[in-house]
Amino acid sequence: MRLESLEIENIRSYSSARISFQEGVTLLEGDVGSGKSTLLYAIEFALFGLGDLKAGHLLRHGADEGKVKLSLEVEGKKITVQRNLERKNGPTRQAAGWIEEDGLRTEYSPEEMKKQMLNLLQFRENPSSRATSWIFRYAVFTPQEQMKEILSLRAEERLQTLRKAFGVEEYRNAQENALILQRSLREDARWLEGEASDLQDWRLKKEQVEEKLRELEASEKEQANIAEKARHEAERAEAVVRVAQAEHTQLEKIAAELPLLQNRRYETAREIQSAEKEGSMLDEKERKLATEEEYLSKRILEVPEGSEKRWAEASAKLKKLQAELGAAEQKAREHSSLETGTCPTCGQKISTDLHERIQRALLEYEGKSCERDAAQKEEEKARKELDLVQRQRVVQQRLSDLKQQKEDTTQRKAELGERMETLRKKSRDSDEEWAKKQEEYRRYNEVKAKLEGAEKERKTRQNAFQKAKETLAALGAQRKHLEESMRETLERIERKEKARAKHAALKERQAWLEEHFIPSVQNIEHHVLHRINDDFNSLFRKWFVQLLETQDLEAEVDESFTPVIEQQGFEQDYTALSGGEKSALALAYRLSLNTMVRQTTPSLKDNLLILDEPTDGFSKEQLSRMRTVLEEAGAKQVIIVSHERELEGFCDRVFSVQKEHGTSRIKST
Repeated sequence: MRLESLEIENIRSYSSARISFQEGVTLLEGDVGSGKSTLLYAIEFALFGLGDLKAGHLLRHGADEGKVKLSLEVEGKKITVQRNLERKNGPTRQAAGWIEEDGLRTEYSPEEMKKQMLNLLQFRENPSSRATSWIFRYAVFTPQEQMKEILSLRAEERLQTLRKAFGVEEYRNAQENALILQRSLREDARWLEGEASDLQDWRLKKEQVEEKLRELEASEKEQANIAEKARHEAERAEAVVRVAQAEHTQLEKIAAELPLLQNRRYETAREIQSAEKEGSMLDEKERKLATEEEYLSKRILEVPEGSEKRWAEASAKLKKLQAELGAAEQKAREHSSLETGTCPTCGQKISTDLHERIQRALLEYEGKSCERDAAQKEEEKARKELDLVQRQRVVQQRLSDLKQQKEDTTQRKAELGERMETLRKKSRDSDEEWAKKQEEYRRYNEVKAKLEGAEKERKTRQNAFQKAKETLAALGAQRKHLEESMRETLERIERKEKARAKHAALKERQAWLEEHFIPSVQNIEHHVLHRINDDFNSLFRKWFVQLLETQDLEAEVDESFTPVIEQQGFEQDYTALSGGEKSALALAYRLSLNTMVRQTTPSLKDNLLILDEPTDGFSKEQLSRMRTVLEEAGAKQVIIVSHERELEGFCDRVFSVQKEHGTSRIKST
């Protein structure tokens, strides 16, 4: 990781500032309280968020918004990150920000930014926005007072802190998780042991239930045979009842038919009697027709032919003469009214010729009257002759009718004879059927008694069959209950056998954790920490000696990375050291930490190093030795914050931080 630039606005004592970083050693110098450390906290805030800082502590007093923009390079990738602070109607809080990767900018929430930056830096740490980056604090930037706190921690606390920095915390976490798992396995094993403790009792119960099931199945089979036999007997009884019912129904039908047969016999007798009476009437009618026919045959006369024609001609002639007579009579009457000599219409006198005409008209009327009388006689004669013809026709028609009636009567008598024969046969058949039905009906009481007995037997057999079925059903219910009990028992046994097998597996796993895994992890952790401790101790001892003004002190770290100080063969307490000696010890420890941590973090291979007041109490000679130590540490980019101007001599760039009227500014010198 290599820093390129930092821009801040409204951060603590800064209204705005920008600083560019390059490789080599950069010094940020200034008086105490000028704002040097603010730049270091701004860098940490840009990378990881607030952590253990407070938003109100970072935002400039009186400002509502603030921001930090940091550009850096990580394994060849250009990254720019900006975080924002705001104060709106309440306490100061961190607002959303953005990260730009190779020119592509993405906005994130504070929590998302922390997670994304850890991924980019390949720091395997807690992604919570309130968590501190231990790798950054111990490998890159450790405030001087915090380094002294690390040196004064109890051994286990220090070792746990360094585990996080070295990236070997997983071994301790694995051990702790294994112990937790071991306790959980132990509790589960105890529960499983209790669960499987009565397995033998349940196996015994299974054998007992199986025995009961065998006995019940035998009883059920026997009862099924009884029920089947009862069913057959009930079916036979039912068949007997059906036969008896059919016979009884037939006799009841005969009982209903007997009155009908009796009525039919009476009706046939009445029909025979009616037919005999009709036969007598037909004989009488036949005699009367013969008598009438004989009488009419004697009245048949010969009549002249053409009577109708003659009567028609005489009648037409009479009508014509009557018309002419009427006209002549009218004419004579008119002429007779003129005999007074005066015309009744015009009042003129009648001439002599008129009298002659009147006489002729009277004569004509008299002549027509005589002709009419002769025609009347002739018509009357023709009419009498016609009447005779018509009477002869009536007689002939009557004779023809009589002949037809005789034929009809003869035919009717023949039909009546056939009907009489049919009726007599019907009567004989009815008598025979009546007698037969009467004979069959005499068995009614016997059949009724037989039906009642069959129904009673059927009821008895059906009751026996129903009882057998109920018994069989009860046995089946018992069997199902036992089968359910067997199923539950088998499930319980299976569960307990699984519990026993799982208990054995858990015991094996528990033993594996206790005997193999935990010791192996402890051994691995021990070897890893031992290797780190050896390398760390070698660097620490060398750099501590180089940074000391005198050579009468020696220092090394024990297994818990606790500094052990010796002076002329005697162990010396850390608190008894002078200020410069403490700073030398802290710086040597700090540089050793940086060197060891960057070996486990790929993004720190460029070895960025930030030192906050590392030379407190150093002499000029110690300051001159510091450059050699930094070169040996192999840091490509070093940022030193100090109020010691003597450091300017071996720094590549120097920035002066000044505060005027409460506002900090950065000047390049």
